[in-house]
Amino acid sequence: MQFIDNPELPTLRTDWPGHPFDGKRFGYPEMPDFYPSWRTVAKMVLTPNPRRAEKKADDWLPPMSADTAYLDDRRADWIVWLGHACFLIQLDGVRYLTDPVLYDLPFISRRFGLPAGIEQFTGIDYLLLSHDHRDHCDERSLKAVLQHNRPRKILTALRMGGVIDAWVGDTPVEEAGWYQQYHSDGPDVVFLPARHWCRRGLLDFNRRLWGSFLLRGSRHTVYFGADSGYGTHFRQIGERFPGIDAAIIGVGAYQPRYMMAPMHAGPAEGKQAFEDLGSRLLIPMHYGTYDLSREPPSDPLRSLERLFDKAGRGAQLRPPGVNVPISLTTG
Repeated sequence: MQFIDNPELPTLRTDWPGHPFDGKRFGYPEMPDFYPSWRTVAKMVLTPNPRRAEKKADDWLPPMSADTAYLDDRRADWIVWLGHACFLIQLDGVRYLTDPVLYDLPFISRRFGLPAGIEQFTGIDYLLLSHDHRDHCDERSLKAVLQHNRPRKILTALRMGGVIDAWVGDTPVEEAGWYQQYHSDGPDVVFLPARHWCRRGLLDFNRRLWGSFLLRGSRHTVYFGADSGYGTHFRQIGERFPGIDAAIIGVGAYQPRYMMAPMHAGPAEGKQAFEDLGSRLLIPMHYGTYDLSREPPSDPLRSLERLFDKAGRGAQLRPPGVNVPISLTTG
């Protein structure tokens, strides 16, 4: 077993040797090993969904806005949801776009489109790609974004260049391991752990790394959790990077738990992750855009709202609308 990182980037955790790598696959430091079993997949496919009727009747859609006037202001700090795990984030006048997947997936239709044309979302400085799964890394979406933007760089995980280099032309790609800080202008951008996995085909399990991002500006800090099951990494991140203003955490695609628990947090775990991080606000994601699991589309949000209301913390939950800015200055 060897340990690898990007030797050209600084590592912020002094006791971190790099990511375990056996020459083909990345491993799971400080976390139980995980491998997505085909037997478990078959069980989910062949077992009737007890929530089928409820799911079919759920026509929930998020609030949406076609107004992009906020893009004219480079002074404010804000977060805008574009569906699933795609967020446009502005800190200190610098714009970041996370995991852009803006169209239908293979065999899975998007439940709602963008309320404004992709050509309106300009001025993007950095693209952040957390891992290689097709609902987070999409060729058509990347090319559409790059058609209307010239980002300074794509910031991503170790060995992701092998997936995206042919799509992105001359746009620079910088890869990082966990706890490494990218070379970027403006706010600090750090690549951090997540409890997940990678695969785009049948034979490339964990050939590329996965992770989450921390954006630390002069006024606000934002954590983008990407895809992750619940784990101790949330508390470790909160301890190492105190003062997070907004945590963007996935809470959907979580049922059945025997299938999804190792890789996707549910509402209760998302709330716990938010508390472990010590964040001021929780912005939930990864629900309602694509049908990836067995719960109804509105279930993750409704469940999360009940949990926060019961705890008397409703003001800290900020469900995003599509193309509706969440202000970090007033939030």
